[in-house]
Amino acid sequence: MASPSVPRDSIRSLFSAIIEVRNRERWTDLESYVHPNFTLNGSSNPRSELAELLGFGRRAEGTGEVRIDSIAVDDKLGGVAARLVNRVTPTDPGANALERQEIVFAYFTDGRLSSWQALQDEDGVRDGTPAIPSAQPPTTTRGPSALSYAGLKDFYRAYINSINSQTMEKDFPRFCQPELEHNDRRLSIVEYIPLISDSQNAIEGLHFHIQDLLADEGNQRIAARLEFTGTPVREWGGATPNGKPVNFHEHVVYDLESGKISHVKSVIELGLYREQMS
Repeated sequence: MASPSVPRDSIRSLFSAIIEVRNRERWTDLESYVHPNFTLNGSSNPRSELAELLGFGRRAEGTGEVRIDSIAVDDKLGGVAARLVNRVTPTDPGANALERQEIVFAYFTDGRLSSWQALQDEDGVRDGTPAIPSAQPPTTTRGPSALSYAGLKDFYRAYINSINSQTMEKDFPRFCQPELEHNDRRLSIVEYIPLISDSQNAIEGLHFHIQDLLADEGNQRIAARLEFTGTPVREWGGATPNGKPVNFHEHVVYDLESGKISHVKSVIELGLYREQMS
């Protein structure tokens, strides 16, 4: 899936070029950036349909532009995780422009895009958000507390182990800043923990599995694709339990300051979760 040890600037440039193709609507150029064995959301697809499959060709709702809000580049895995903000200006002159976020995991092989896995904020699409604040760079990225590439991955595995072991109240002060930002909301650790524990209370046996893990040492940034499994027993995510187990995902990007989480950007696959409850 990945092409290891690709220079980070090359990976970032390739990803930026693909977004530029989308913004300039140069659909005929898109295929040249894509590997013959390309997979989209885990499945092989004809490269001739890439623009539509990637959501780049949708214009019925108006004109659009994508900006790269934040990006993590893992040069050892040849991968990128990026938070994209899609701004759509409706064709109706009386309608307001709306923005929606998605988090994408992209991998490159032999200098071409070989895998694209995206989750979109479906509730944001439904509700319509006029503007999404741009991510602010951490006040510090390097320093005596900065973690190495391997250290970032070890840190994150320990963080997820704390969640699965339900030891967050004890452990999170060593993983998180006293205050952190989650999807543009400023929270204390005490306020942040229920975002996780409420789902554990609602979904029996909820387990966090790390499917993809990228580390960007230079930016002190971690990105993960998480798989959730369990059996809902209480209403959560706008769905009522039906007694059946669920399987859904989250894409999440973390910024660290002084070796602790300071910013979290997250998109959860709530649409699939709700479908499994219907």
